[in-house]
Amino acid sequence: MQKRWLFLGILSLACLMHGTRANAQEDDLFNAAGKGNLARVEALLANGTDVNIRNANRATALIWAAYFGKVDIVQLLLAKGAEINAQDNDGATALFMASKQNQLKVVQILLDKNADIGARTKSGGTALMWASQEGYLDVVRALLAKQAEVNLQDNEGETALSWASQRGRLEVVNTLLVHGADVNLSDNEGWTALIWASQEGHLDVIQALLGKKADVNAKANDGASA
Repeated sequence: MQKRWLFLGILSLACLMHGTRANAQEDDLFNAAGKGNLARVEALLANGTDVNIRNANRATALIWAAYFGKVDIVQLLLAKGAEINAQDNDGATALFMASKQNQLKVVQILLDKNADIGARTKSGGTALMWASQEGYLDVVRALLAKQAEVNLQDNEGETALSWASQRGRLEVVNTLLVHGADVNLSDNEGWTALIWASQEGHLDVIQALLGKKADVNAKANDGASA
């Protein structure tokens, strides 16, 4: 019995030490990736650090590097086998994070490597939706050029067009409309892009939507209208 407890004690200590080493590797890799320290990332991977190791939020170093726009790190991690469509606890991928932060070069690299353009976060959001609401026109164009689905709806029923319209992103609105955005698609509360734009006072967006035959008489569930 004494030997058994001794063995279990040694095993527990070994597991603890392994966990500590794993955490140190994770912290080191994420720190180097976020700062764009290419030499350090190369050294860590050469010494056996798992390229797909996760942090507390289940993010990978690729997601981290994409968020900060570290082009060289992104390319290296992909070359070393990083999972391009890995998702963190919120469902965000490297492509989503790069789009969210307007990291156009990273977006293009990931798209060229066939990143899942339609991957959704837990809220149902996509890279196109986020780039649209933030007004990142070049990112929106890059995503649409790779056939991003323009009329996807998030958990609230909102689309890239409705997000762009309520934020007053005129150039994005026009681009989405050219690529087939449904001008009269309503969200779960019955709000259309035109109602959103009207409520927020974006006259130029209103004119653009009307030019594509937005229904001026549409009413939301709460009675709101343009």
